[in-house]
Amino acid sequence: MARICHWRDVWKEEISRIEDPFFAQSVVRDLLQRNTQLRGLSEFLEDCGLPVGRALLGDEIERASKLMGEGRWFLLREEVRYPIDVTCYPALKWAPSKTDCQQHESRYEEAAGPGKWSTFSIDTDRLWSSVAFAANFITSRGDEGRLFASEGKDYANTRRVVSQRWVPLKASERDFVRLSAVHRCGAVRRTTQYFVEASDEWAISGQSWHWRPVVANEVYEFREGAY
Repeated sequence: MARICHWRDVWKEEISRIEDPFFAQSVVRDLLQRNTQLRGLSEFLEDCGLPVGRALLGDEIERASKLMGEGRWFLLREEVRYPIDVTCYPALKWAPSKTDCQQHESRYEEAAGPGKWSTFSIDTDRLWSSVAFAANFITSRGDEGRLFASEGKDYANTRRVVSQRWVPLKASERDFVRLSAVHRCGAVRRTTQYFVEASDEWAISGQSWHWRPVVANEVYEFREGAY
């Protein structure tokens, strides 16, 4: 059965079922015009900022189909007309194996313990950021003699999502065990960041443009009452 799927939710075994995004655009456009129900469609429309539960208008359909062509969401079908070229989408090389995950979960389904949050993906919110970028471009037109995208304010309010997974501590970090929070190994948390001008003790002016809230590549979470 066909479905629309975010690239992070693709299994290694399913890569051969992915329709090339360039050709998937027309397929999705046709499905939306006929108001056809499709697995994953609601999540896709929500991520696109489009209404769920009613037939889409012409411009909304075009917007959704163009986003499909960006390769952030994929169309998976049993019979693929134009299979995807994985070399154009390096993230797919890291798609997990469903078989391996099922075997792992059957053995360690209840495994939980001390650890840390480790970043495994940083995903730009293209729709939100493109709107912010366009607004910044209009504002910057009053800055004569300055090249757009040369300063931090040109990226103001763009958005991205940092995904982190709970992983066990290394042998060199075992001293942290007694202070660490406890979560299920493999648990995932996502943090939405915005690019803003905010206080920065290291900057001469006291402020700089950076992602907020600040998220380190590895985060140690203390258990409640550790101190």
